[in-house]
Formats: sequence, C-alpha cells, structure tokens
Amino acid sequence: MKHTARRLDKVNEYVFASLAKSAWSWEKETGKKILDLSVGSPTFPPSVEYVNKLKEYMSEPASYLYPGYGAIPAFSDGLIQWYKTRFGVDVKKDELFPLLGGKDGVSHIPLALVDEGDEILVPNPGYPAFVGPALMLGAKVVPYSLPEDTHFKLSISEIEQKISSKTKLIWVNFPSNPTGQVASREELEQLVALCKKRNIWLIYDNAYAEIAYDGYVSPSILQVPGAIDVAVEIGSFSKMYSFAGFRMGWIVGNPEVIAAVAKVKSQFDSGLSYPLQKLGAYVLTHPDLAWHANMIGQYQKNKQMLIQMCAGLGLQTYDPQGSLYLWAKIPDRYGDSAEYAMELMKTKHILVTPGTAFGSGGVRHVRLSFSSDISQLHHYI
Repeated sequence: MKHTARRLDKVNEYVFASLAKSAWSWEKETGKKILDLSVGSPTFPPSVEYVNKLKEYMSEPASYLYPGYGAIPAFSDGLIQWYKTRFGVDVKKDELFPLLGGKDGVSHIPLALVDEGDEILVPNPGYPAFVGPALMLGAKVVPYSLPEDTHFKLSISEIEQKISSKTKLIWVNFPSNPTGQVASREELEQLVALCKKRNIWLIYDNAYAEIAYDGYVSPSILQVPGAIDVAVEIGSFSKMYSFAGFRMGWIVGNPEVIAAVAKVKSQFDSGLSYPLQKLGAYVLTHPDLAWHANMIGQYQKNKQMLIQMCAGLGLQTYDPQGSLYLWAKIPDRYGDSAEYAMELMKTKHILVTPGTAFGSGGVRHVRLSFSSDISQLHHYI
C-alpha cells in the first residue's frame, strides 16, 4: 500500500486552513454568518491607480510570457530606488530577488540554508510558517521567548544562550505577527552584532514595514552597518499595498543567501510574472500617499473598535504600534486559548486565532486581525 511522505507526519495542517474549515462547518450547522477576525488578509481595497496600472500591464503583448528567473530590470531598479529613498540603503542587483509573496521566501529559505540536524531559532509566539518547513527538512526548531512581562520584546542574552554549534539561522519578525510589537534601530544593531559574533544567518521578516501607527517608522535590518554580511530581509506587497492575493514580495540582503534562494526557486517555480513585476516597480516608485494614509486611518479605527470589543469580552490587550493584530490575553477561567476561541465562535459567532497556533507563548492569548471587514461588528457584540 502506498503512503504519503513521512516528512508530513512532522507537521500539522496549517492553522489558518484548519480554522477556515471550522468556521465553514459552524456556519453550515447553525446557518449563522461568522465574523472572521482570524486571518490578516487586507479588506481595504488597493489603490485604483495601481489596479489600473495592472490592467495596462496585463494588456501588453508580452505579458503572458515566462518572465525568466530573477528580477526584470524595472523591478530591480524600482526596489533599489525604494530602499534608497525609504531607508537610505544602497542595494545591488545581486542582493535582491522577487518572491511570490513573503511566505514564498519564508518557505524556501530553509531549503537554501538548512540541513538535516541543523538548529534554527524562532520567536515564541511567532509566525507559524517559520516552523513547518524546517521540521519537514529534519531540522530542530528552538524557540526563543517574547514574554508578556517585557511587552513581547526579545532578549539578546536569552537568544545567545540558545545558540549552539548546530545553530544555522535565527528568524526575527518586527512589526510582529502576532503581537504587534516593534523594534528599534538599536535592537537590530544588537542582533546583527550577535549573529556576526556567532556566525549565524539573520533572517528578518519585515512584511509589515509600512503598517505602523502613532508616528512609528519601521527600520530595515540593512540600515545596520555590516548587516549585509549575515542578514537578509523579506518584504511583501501584500499588506503594504493590499495586494495579498497577487502574491508579490522580495528578498534583499546577503548575496550568497540571495543566490541560494534563487537556485532553490528555479526548481519550484518560473518567476514572478511580467505584469506583477512591472506593477511592483511602479508602486515602489510612485507612492499613492493619500491612499496609504486612508488605509492606515481605517486600520487605526478598526484597531480602536476591537480594543473596545476586547474590553467588553474581558480580554486584556494593548494598543500596538505596528502590524494588523491585537494580541489579547484571555480570562483566567478558560483552560487555554483554543478553548476560549471555540467558545467565542459558538456564542458570539466571532472567529479569532488561538495563540497556541503561534507557540507555547500563546497559551493564554488570542490574535484578532483588524484588517478584516468589521463593518458589521455591532451585530456580534
């Protein structure tokens, strides 16, 4: 009898796929619509200017052809210009590569850098996609804590204690999914210094770079002098421009890592399409500032509405400076966040992500997305 690959036994179904099935089953059983606050999928429509540009690029004669492997000149030039304007960082063409969304980079980096038996460090709580690919490769995942008592900041000393001779890389993600916590330039400098000292790769997930509030401006890891020696940064158009379904992103940084990721991806896909690369180049060099301000303003309103909702439900939360999420502590009477999330779905018809999906550090928390359409929130609370 044939069997599926044994590597699949090392991982569970991706959490958001499982949650979607639960919500669909409950809606079918009860006939009541679920308000989905579980997934960070932007519901704020993209700029009309950008959508029209995509239509224009789709209509060009060569739009249907294979794009080739790597960036077309327009995409390279656009990304280089954006990094110079936004961060004051000079990026070379061999230090960048287009991705099919940020998660494309998250899943392929382990294939490029990690061997069986290697160790990787991941944040706890942290984005679950940092874990699965490494486990399927036979690597060991070592969590480092983002504790509540430090408002979910990492500790350089704790991370250094967890680095061993087998450690290959560390994942870092700010603004954070799921906590919404942010990082300072000084904190990034400490991370770069540590990775240089211990000779490990630093993978910086900066997917929420432009989703920030109250005057906070997200840094790039590449702003740290010498970071290019050990670091790469993943960027995404999904949240920045409400292009989640288009699957557009990039990786920038150490050319050795860039070349390795490019080699892996050449085995798995045929590149980001011409129209989407041209769209990426256009939006990076033609910012629609009014649209972006309106998007951030809407998310700010949504955030405040959900903070009030959390207070009414007995959830303890804080007002994050970045990302699209509230990280809320559940009442003491519940055994864990999975129990709380199930009860909330059944009693209030609101779907949230149990914090256990993000590691053991989420046992007492749930994640709520304020990028969701909450226009009907008053019907649920």
